[in-house]
Amino acid sequence: MKNKKILYLRKKINTINKSIINLLYKRNLISKKIIKEKIHSNYPIKDKKRENKIFEKIIYEGKKYNLKKKYLIKIFKIIIKNSIKTQKKKLKKKKLK
Repeated sequence: MKNKKILYLRKKINTINKSIINLLYKRNLISKKIIKEKIHSNYPIKDKKRENKIFEKIIYEGKKYNLKKKYLIKIFKIIIKNSIKTQKKKLKKKKLK
């Protein structure tokens, strides 16, 4: 028989996973809105200063929860890379029109 406490905790993790997915979805929607503004204002897709500020903020926030810097940077590099990819796709579609 499975441990009820483990099942309960796994359910909690599943709920958190759903929340993370939902937040990533919302972030992606905002990223699509940002590219529209970047196109309108002739702003580059990649903004290294902005990325550096993001990393500074996540490292600062992560310290509050005792999360490792390396762990957070790895996760957010993937998230940012996805945003850039999404924006480039949107830009390419816009140019084709």
